Amino acid sequence: MSGGGDPRARLAAAMGVAPGWRDIEGRDHETGIDTQVALLAAMGLDAATPERAASLLAAREAAAARRRMPAEMVVETGRAAHFHVAGPWLLELEDGAVREGEAEAHLRLEPPEGVHLLRAGGETCLLIVAPARAPSVDEVTCAPRIWGAMAPLWGLASRRSLGIGDYVDLATAAGALGGLGAAFVGINPVHALGAAHEGISPYAPTSRIAYAEAHIAPDAVPGFSECAAARALTAEAAEGVALARSGPLAQWRARDAAAAPALRALFEAGGRDDPDFAAWARGPGAALEGFALCEALSLRLGEDWRAWPAGHEGPEAPAARAFARACPDEPRFRLWLQWLADAQLGAAQAAARGAGMAVGLYLDLAVGVRPDGADVWANREAFAEGVSLGAPPDRLSPKGQVWSLAPFAPEGLRACGYAPFRAALRAAMRHAGMIRIDHVLGFARAYWAPDGGEPGGYVAYPFDALLALTRLEARRARCLVIGEDLGTVPEGFRDRLGASGLYGCAVMQFEREHGVFTPPRLWRDGVSASFGTHDTPTLRGWLRGREIDWREKVGDYDETQANAARDARAHEIAAFGRMLRAEGFAPDDEASTAASAHAALAASPAAIAALSLDDALGAVEQQNLPGTVHAHPNWRRRLPCAVEALADNVALRELAGLFGAARPGARREAPRTRPDSTEETPQ
Repeated sequence: MSGGGDPRARLAAAMGVAPGWRDIEGRDHETGIDTQVALLAAMGLDAATPERAASLLAAREAAAARRRMPAEMVVETGRAAHFHVAGPWLLELEDGAVREGEAEAHLRLEPPEGVHLLRAGGETCLLIVAPARAPSVDEVTCAPRIWGAMAPLWGLASRRSLGIGDYVDLATAAGALGGLGAAFVGINPVHALGAAHEGISPYAPTSRIAYAEAHIAPDAVPGFSECAAARALTAEAAEGVALARSGPLAQWRARDAAAAPALRALFEAGGRDDPDFAAWARGPGAALEGFALCEALSLRLGEDWRAWPAGHEGPEAPAARAFARACPDEPRFRLWLQWLADAQLGAAQAAARGAGMAVGLYLDLAVGVRPDGADVWANREAFAEGVSLGAPPDRLSPKGQVWSLAPFAPEGLRACGYAPFRAALRAAMRHAGMIRIDHVLGFARAYWAPDGGEPGGYVAYPFDALLALTRLEARRARCLVIGEDLGTVPEGFRDRLGASGLYGCAVMQFEREHGVFTPPRLWRDGVSASFGTHDTPTLRGWLRGREIDWREKVGDYDETQANAARDARAHEIAAFGRMLRAEGFAPDDEASTAASAHAALAASPAAIAALSLDDALGAVEQQNLPGTVHAHPNWRRRLPCAVEALADNVALRELAGLFGAARPGARREAPRTRPDSTEETPQ
């Protein structure tokens, strides 16, 4: 690689910037000096010249040479931590307790599980004490293999919701699926998208610690039946809502138009003074005060906080605090909405568990947040600036991918004790028995694309710490964890995930090598298995090449490219059929191929099998066509069966019987408290 003697390259290497990367075709790519300088700037380091880089590097090396303690240490629960220190020491425990003493030359500590701070000799060490493994399927469900269903929350159609599926619809669906024997019901991320944000992608949130307000059911809000104003406003919107319910696409704007006035009326009629809300606001809701303030400001000053006037740079900035004092009702309203979302999501989990689900809700943790959003505004030191998460160029995306999401800054994240990362995990696990971590490769490295147009590069992350914190939060919440590990990952990465008790992913569309599909019976057991994902065609859509039609329609393919893709798909389908026939199935037409695929999926050794409700109900169109925003109706497709009718749907009942016969025995877990503790699980 070039620049071996350049101090900018050496500083970049010291900060975790990879000197290069290898693509899926096996070709090596350099990380150029311009890219290295841009990525260093995103970390807050001005290395524009070799002289500046040399000075920064010398200062870092000198500081490292003086240290006697590591800046961070991961220790397995029950094991001792050893330090070469002399003199007084003080250990600040996560719960606020303090231990102190004096060491002669060696310090041996056995702290409890948690994230603690050791101070000694003018230095600090972040001490992460975590269990060796996250909970397992067998531990949580008393069964080696479970099955459940996946559904788009917005697509849950019902006779009572306001144009898109809501948290009450989720509870109804969970009850139906639980009655059919499913151990879980999985949905898209339910992170907050932002009050001033017009987009609807669940993977581009403003915050991962707040929940989506668009799925609040106004008719389930306390006091709705007694609030004449709210009922009248809902009645006024009935005609528009009826139209919204009738079409094949979820109507986000119609829902907002109907729900917003009713929710405001409920708040004004007594919601702001609800004693349960007040108690929540003093407890779990206190962590969302910054989010609520950002939401209120965004409605007044615009969506992007980076364009706000001076004095609004964060929750403690003077103008932001002045606004909170002068206009307390608007932040209070945004916080009240979060209380409703939290309560209704919790009620959906209670309904799932009450229906006999061993796991209940299966929630998705998006890979990041928008740089203009609330999480970055409230935790600027934890995020890199001037770069976006993305992916390097490949044959499918020759220009690479820029996701417009803010990456964590590794050193900034460590400096704040990983608080934003832990808060995101806790929010995802709070009302879930299982979560999926999108793009879990980001635990080890992430591709940063500079805003200035320079080529991107990979930056290393504290893999050990992020894994340990995930195990810690998962054990506390008694929550299963799936890491989305699709695509090319570094050697040994999946082994590391498995050793920590995290499950990987096996997607039937991708499980092949050199054109030959791998029979599901040969898949790993430590995975969540499915036919596809939200970014891939449905089963019937794949068999019909429907996404190829869409690529041609939106202009991604010309006629020649589209026909070549259809020819390639025909070969894939033939190979898929050969695999199924070799496994004893008879895929003679679309219906029998779909049935055979589901039977093979159900019989796989995978610990978790996820049945798509789109596939179960015969849907053809996929939920998201990657790389499009408006050309394809992403995040809007309804399920072709109302939630009230799911339990009686013949096709779904047949598949439930198939999966249940292949995966019997799962039952509800014990209460979500640690086995060795009588205290309530921290959230």
